[in-house]
Amino acid sequence: MVDDPKRSNVGSIVERVKGKTKEIAGNVMNDGALKREGELHNRKAEEIQEARRAEVEADQKRDEAELETREQELIVEQRELVVEEAADRRREQLEREREQAQARIELERHAEDRRAEANESVQTSAADQLEAQARRERDEERSEAASLEAAAAEARARAEAFGRAAESTETDT
Repeated sequence: MVDDPKRSNVGSIVERVKGKTKEIAGNVMNDGALKREGELHNRKAEEIQEARRAEVEADQKRDEAELETREQELIVEQRELVVEEAADRRREQLEREREQAQARIELERHAEDRRAEANESVQTSAADQLEAQARRERDEERSEAASLEAAAAEARARAEAFGRAAESTETDT
């Protein structure tokens, strides 16, 4: 692999010039060895050029492969983002559903508390009514008992009066 393409091109040109020079000199001097040496320099120039073309092609293929790899990485990243966004949306949906369920539970608890308070109020009211009725009945019974005691005292007093009157009539007789 040649590091500097300009040096590679210069090297190819130098080899070609050397080759042509030696080839022409070999033809002029009728020196077959010099002519073959010129042909070898020409072939070396062609090989240098071919090597450079192969390097350029390899570099292009490597660049294309790197580009393709990067494109695939971007596609994967994009898919991952789509999946993450979907997961985020799902988490948000689940959180909203959880909050809604919590709100429903709170509403139901408050409604149950209100029903319990209303029930307690009804029961307290009923208990208060029963207590008031019991007091009225007790008061009526006390009043009736007092009346009966008064009637009994009056009856005893009359009985005593009859008993004394009966005694006095017996003693008179």
